[in-house]
Amino acid sequence: MFTGIITDVGEIASLKPVAQGQLHRMRIMCRYDRATIADGASIACNGVCLTVVESGVDGDRTWFDVDAAAETLRLTTAKTWAAGTRLDLERALKIGDELGGHIVAGHVDGIARIVARDDLPD
Repeated sequence: MFTGIITDVGEIASLKPVAQGQLHRMRIMCRYDRATIADGASIACNGVCLTVVESGVDGDRTWFDVDAAAETLRLTTAKTWAAGTRLDLERALKIGDELGGHIVAGHVDGIARIVARDDLPD
């Protein structure tokens, strides 16, 4: 679960298709403390919940690797991400964390299409 509060802006350092193009391995640079990122942790990247498969430090920046599965690529904007893409990052909630935003699942259940939009002042 997430609150929708962005805690860092990361950048994709590398992206490579693996498993016959059905999975994309991404390395994302961030400013999180490496010691706080566990393998298996969920980090929302531009609102897409992804699971950390590895992490480390390169110079003064932390990195973590995630895999975007075929369904994630089909249903989210992750299919358009490339090396250099900047991503809003958010760590998953832990029991006892302040709920400063609102509860967000971070998992895609379907695709919607905007059929109308009204621009309102202020």
